[in-house]
Amino acid sequence: MKTFLVCISVLASSLSTAQDAVDKYIQTQMEKEKVVGLTVGIIKNGEIVKVKGYGKANLEHNVATSENTVYKLASVSKQFIATAIMKMVEDRKLSLQDPVNKFFKDAPTHWRKITIRHLLNHTSGLQRESPAFEEMVEKPDSVLIKAAYQDTLAFPTGTRWQYCNLGYFMLADIIRQKSGQPFPTYMRDELFVKHGLLNTQTTSVKTIIPNRADGYVNYKNVLLNAADYIALRPSGAFVSTIYDMLKWEMLLQQNKILKESSLKQMWSDNEKTPAVSTRGEPIYYGYGWRVTRYLNKDIVFHTGVLPGFRTIFYRIQDEKTAIIILANSELSDIVKTAEGLADVVLTNGK
Repeated sequence: MKTFLVCISVLASSLSTAQDAVDKYIQTQMEKEKVVGLTVGIIKNGEIVKVKGYGKANLEHNVATSENTVYKLASVSKQFIATAIMKMVEDRKLSLQDPVNKFFKDAPTHWRKITIRHLLNHTSGLQRESPAFEEMVEKPDSVLIKAAYQDTLAFPTGTRWQYCNLGYFMLADIIRQKSGQPFPTYMRDELFVKHGLLNTQTTSVKTIIPNRADGYVNYKNVLLNAADYIALRPSGAFVSTIYDMLKWEMLLQQNKILKESSLKQMWSDNEKTPAVSTRGEPIYYGYGWRVTRYLNKDIVFHTGVLPGFRTIFYRIQDEKTAIIILANSELSDIVKTAEGLADVVLTNGK
């Protein structure tokens, strides 16, 4: 960790103009949107150039954010599940074409055409949530999955795209079945601890997590504590720090977790979504990642939304550049915030 910090310090000292511009931009956005706290990490051309916390992690105890503040990642978590699945595909433990009935043998007949690939890119036709899902009630994944057996498909499998958290419950349970371990244990041991992401774990309201940020909502210009979901939803399962997210990005760039071909498949085997970018570009969905264009550059990203938290992992592919924002407040448009930082980073603050 000491070498990691020294490296960041040396790199940052040579980029003071861009650093000042980043600070000014973030502070302006925080004031504009009444953001309590956030932490930013930036990698440019394969090197870490910015790591900083702004504002407060906890208002009641007057705790400042820092590089070690732990945030809920929300749906940024999907990339980890997709990566675990792709690792199993590389190891020939799974095939993307495996039908889900192979793993859920009592599933209804109208699920027979659904494959692992459909779950990854939200084209299964399954409803967005299990009918049994409740934010404030803990239930086993198997109960939630079986409760969805009674639902009809929203559309024929593979014919269009619709965001589906239920699909990621199923992917998490497939990981459990193939690994022989509880989903959180497998992810911790094989994906996080194994690669030095020691502050990334499944979230829990019971577990004591040092440096955990509290979430806040702005209701009629009054700051309130956000609801803290009790249910663990694999599609938004994890908490982490900016350091771990930066390490993760470097591991991806260096192909130390997945082969380059597997990563490219996660982004290139995508489906068009109804959404468009802030510049009117179409947005596609791969395996746990959204794909679009910004300023004629290929962008791979994902946002996360939970009460009191907004996150984004924003990658500028050809530049080996990434912007990661973890916030404990509900920014109205975190994508625009990331794009604004991209403008600053790519122009060195000019």
